[in-house]
Amino acid sequence: MDNDQTPGWRAYAWGVLAALTCPCHLPILAAVLAGTTAGAFLSEHWGIAALALAALFLLALTRALRAFRSRS
Repeated sequence: MDNDQTPGWRAYAWGVLAALTCPCHLPILAAVLAGTTAGAFLSEHWGIAALALAALFLLALTRALRAFRSRS
């Protein structure tokens, strides 16, 4: 049962996505993906990756805040 006063799973999912895509985590992400194709792309196109992560972070953050506000 989902209580109207508690945030739903989508609000938490958007929050987790925002935390994972925060641009300040880019060096950690590069270290974790080292030796993979994604890691090679990330190291080769650092600026594009930072802009893409920043855009995804802002989208996820606004969606999470909106979801948490609408549920309370």
